[in-house]
Amino acid sequence: MNSIVDLDSDQCSFDPLEAIEYLKDKKEYVIFKISMNNPFLRDIKRKYFLQIIKVDGEIIYFKIQ
Repeated sequence: MNSIVDLDSDQCSFDPLEAIEYLKDKKEYVIFKISMNNPFLRDIKRKYFLQIIKVDGEIIYFKIQ
C-alpha cells in the first residue's frame, strides 16, 4: 500500500526537499503531492526524475525514480 505525503503541509518540515531525501529510499511505497504554485517544485524537478502519477487541478501526484 502506498502512502501519500503532502509536501505543501507544514508536517513535512518547511523544506520539501528534506522530506523527499528522508523518504526517497522507500520510493516504491511513497507518493508525493505538491501544488504547482509551490516554489520548491522547480528545485524538486531539477534534482529528481519525477514519475507523474496524476495531475488534479493545481496538485501534482508523483513518485521519485
